[in-house]
Amino acid sequence: MKKKFLFILALLALAGCGQRPPDATTVLENAARTMGATNLKSIRYSGSGYYFALAQSYNPNEPWPKFNAKSYVRVVDYDTVSSREELVRTREDPPRGGGFQPLIGERREVGVVSGEAAWTIIGDDLRPSPEAAAERRLQIWLTPHGFVRAAMAGNPTAESQTREGREVTVVSFALDGRFRVNGIISDQNLVQSVETWIANPVLGDMPVEIAYSNYQDFNGVKFPTKILQKQGGYPTLDLTVGDVQPNAAADIEVPDAVRQSTPQPVRVESEEVVDGVWHLTGGSHHSVAVEFRDFVVVVEAPAGEERSEAVIAEVKKLVPDKPLRYVVNTHHHFDHSGGLRTYVAEGATVVTHEMNRAFYERVWQAPRTLNPDRLSQAPRPATFETVTEKHVLTDGERTMEIHHIQGSGHNEGIIMAYLPGEKLLIEADVYSPRPGEAPPPIPNVFTVNLYDNIQRLNLDVDRIVPIHGIVVPLADLLQAIGRK
Repeated sequence: MKKKFLFILALLALAGCGQRPPDATTVLENAARTMGATNLKSIRYSGSGYYFALAQSYNPNEPWPKFNAKSYVRVVDYDTVSSREELVRTREDPPRGGGFQPLIGERREVGVVSGEAAWTIIGDDLRPSPEAAAERRLQIWLTPHGFVRAAMAGNPTAESQTREGREVTVVSFALDGRFRVNGIISDQNLVQSVETWIANPVLGDMPVEIAYSNYQDFNGVKFPTKILQKQGGYPTLDLTVGDVQPNAAADIEVPDAVRQSTPQPVRVESEEVVDGVWHLTGGSHHSVAVEFRDFVVVVEAPAGEERSEAVIAEVKKLVPDKPLRYVVNTHHHFDHSGGLRTYVAEGATVVTHEMNRAFYERVWQAPRTLNPDRLSQAPRPATFETVTEKHVLTDGERTMEIHHIQGSGHNEGIIMAYLPGEKLLIEADVYSPRPGEAPPPIPNVFTVNLYDNIQRLNLDVDRIVPIHGIVVPLADLLQAIGRK
């Protein structure tokens, strides 16, 4: 009897091993019926919660800085592949990290995509944003109903898994031949989460994860009332949805200014501030090249590889007979460190605050299959010289002092470069003077802190060379903070 029982168990085990994987099309059709996606052409949802500024953390080991999402409204048109996302955010106190800190009052941000066109509205300022189009289109297909629709058209596969004690189905497909998208569909035929990866100049293939929960019925369409999105492992949006309107009018028209715009090539313009020191402008973020007797130093490698390659080419024109030996990284925020790997590929040593070294060494090991850069195609180890409070680069004739800006709320490890012989101070983000700009009604606390550090270090500053903005005398900084 015992042998017969064991034989039956063995047969059952073999039968289990031979079970076919779930049919992805059937799984998706069931989800479409349950969620009301079959005849859904567009959707509008709104709510409030929290927004987090991607890549702008106070230090490299903290989550992205948190803001209040006072209101959030998104309209998606699946047929026209269009989306309009509007966010009104306010700050949490005290201001800590980037993301346009310190934020005064409310900041309205609108991100739009329609087919190949994308644009951004900050306040009343409309800016064509062609570089954002691909990711914004991707985000359309990461919505619950968008995922079902895109997966059904994308030759999907399915796999049964047990997660947190419940049976779920993982559906996977390739989108646009570029993005791999996975979605978890629960035993209730609801999209529980989606994940994919997008290219990031610092993190490489950066994970994007969105969790959907607390589904409710809105006029026959089931939609989550809780949305938690993460990028790079940390939250970027924590939304509580209060209103959902299926098949709402989208009316997303491409403005003439966007339709008529053409992508602009990376532009680098050099302005010699003093002999052997150039302000390299032409974009939203600048760099500074400093010529020494036997080498060149570049302060700041912003944006990404394309910008860095253009800056390096300009430096080689300005100083053709000397190697680019150092690149100074003021802080780890991705808009200021996205081009560092290009300098490493060039053979330059990275000078940065000591807290950043382990971070760069770790994240630069991540896969870069979506947008391989020079360093990933021809790997070489990065070399660092790190700063605690002060570091000096010199050739015996010209000296660059690199100082930690103590107590800055913008970034815990932010540094600035000072040329004592020329009385020039090079800084990023804590003071960004614009032409004809009036002093702010409330002094920027980061700028006040910069001046306090100038005083603490007893630096004799004549002019400030910013990574954002124009070269100005120290008197302009004093005026900006309301001091004589």
